Amino acid sequence: MEIYLVRHGIAEDGGEGTRDGSRALTDKGRRRFRKAARAFGRLGRKLDLILTSPLVRAVQTAEILAGETRYGTVAVLEELDPKFDAEAVREAVAKRAEKNKTVALVGHEPQLSLVLAGLSGVPQADLDFKKGAIVRIDVESVAGGKPADARWWLKPRSGNRVRGLPLQKQAEKARAEAKASGRSKEKRPSKKAGGGKQTPVQDGTEARAEAGPSA
Repeated sequence: MEIYLVRHGIAEDGGEGTRDGSRALTDKGRRRFRKAARAFGRLGRKLDLILTSPLVRAVQTAEILAGETRYGTVAVLEELDPKFDAEAVREAVAKRAEKNKTVALVGHEPQLSLVLAGLSGVPQADLDFKKGAIVRIDVESVAGGKPADARWWLKPRSGNRVRGLPLQKQAEKARAEAKASGRSKEKRPSKKAGGGKQTPVQDGTEARAEAGPSA
């Protein structure tokens, strides 16, 4: 199953007399997320199901995504309300999206990062899931099992696609250094063993997340 975790766009600040669930997207939030949604639409991925938090800012984000992907009516999943924990989300999605191959989940932080951490095995503290970002992971089962295959994420400002997960800069740097260190330890083939210039293998796969109680 392909899962697209989508954090809502930039929303209005809460104020006196303003319910958190009623906060809408700002004009900037709409423009910026529409850019990411259009980039997603150009990828040609057909969404079988779009599930959203019942909060206004998430519903509006889901509607923009639906519009840019020519999807029908979005559906509310109550467990995407930030008052629920990550395990409740995973259980609800497993039941609701059982027969679907591509599912988008539109919600909030820190809930989405906790879901992503649970599925990918990457510590939540290492993730940097920004407002308006879209993250693709492939899983055998939402309920659990093998760690998810973290494919790519779309930047909300530019719509650019980046391989892997949206990581904090320190975590990203540490992973890059570990990867470089691993490569330096690899033995180079000798000329007798047919060594010489090597050509990188092209695998053909696609180019491979502000927190708060109800962000």
